Amino acid sequence: MGQRRKAREAAIRILYQCDIHEDWDVDAVVEEYIQENPTVAAEEREFFLALARGVAEHKEEVDLELGQALVNWQLERLGYMERNILRIGAFEVLLQDFTPDKVAVDEAVEMAKQYCDKESSGLINGVLQGVMNRKASGKKPGAPGEKLAG
Repeated sequence: MGQRRKAREAAIRILYQCDIHEDWDVDAVVEEYIQENPTVAAEEREFFLALARGVAEHKEEVDLELGQALVNWQLERLGYMERNILRIGAFEVLLQDFTPDKVAVDEAVEMAKQYCDKESSGLINGVLQGVMNRKASGKKPGAPGEKLAG
C-alpha cells in the first residue's frame, strides 16, 4: 500500500474521531494518533496533516458542497465513515491541487470499499462525481445551485 493511501486512511481515522466527539480540534487528535503510531513516515505525516487540517479548516464549505451533490439525502444522515471519506474526497477535488480529481475520487471509492458497506462505494462515487461536475461548471464551493444527480 502506498504512502498516500496510508495517509488518507490516517486522515479518515483522525476526522472520524473529530466527528464522533463533535470536537474539530484536529491537532489534538493528530498528536494522539502520532503517539500511537510513532513510526509514521514524514511524507505520510505531512500528507495526512494537510488533509485532516484542510478538511477541518474548510469543513463548512466542503459540507455545503456535499449537500449540493447529495440527492434526497442529508450529509448528517450518512455514517461517520462515509461522511468523512466524502469530506476528504471533496476537499481534494475542490480545494487542493496535489491530487488529480479522478485520483481523489478513485481513492475515496477504494476506501469506501474497504471501510464501509458494499453500497457505500457507489454513493461515494456518485456524490464526488457531482462535486466534480459542479466544479467543472464553474460553481464556487458551497454556492447554491440545483442538486446534481449522484
